[in-house]
Amino acid sequence: MSRIVCFVFFAGLTCLRAISVSAALPVERIQLPPGFRIEVFAEGLEDARSLALGKQGTVFVGTRSEGSVYALVDADRDGKAEKTFTLAKGLNSPNGVAFRNGSLYVAEIGRILRLDDIENRLADPPRPVVITDKFPKDGHHGWKFIA
Repeated sequence: MSRIVCFVFFAGLTCLRAISVSAALPVERIQLPPGFRIEVFAEGLEDARSLALGKQGTVFVGTRSEGSVYALVDADRDGKAEKTFTLAKGLNSPNGVAFRNGSLYVAEIGRILRLDDIENRLADPPRPVVITDKFPKDGHHGWKFIA
């Protein structure tokens, strides 16, 4: 089981960087610069790798070996995700995620997908549109990162 951990300004308003960590990691022992703090944002996501932030504050999570893409919603803005939506599964290392103009882009080995109007369709995600499937399909160093 993994946890999404977010480094935030002391005021707790801005998410600066997030990482996936093992549940056994002693978060309280991580040394941070003055004015920063660390808290668990979400738990239960296996192999979380890349994150993207939507316009409405949705945190999109790409995984590497699990083959899933998730959306995390912190509706009450308390720094903890209350809802987790599975947007896609069975993908080939959907490591890279990026959000642009209301769409979520997912980079997996061999292709790039787009899920349109995604923040308004979290509970019923649209079928992904294939942007391209012209990339090599071999897994060796095939992870894609996009922004």
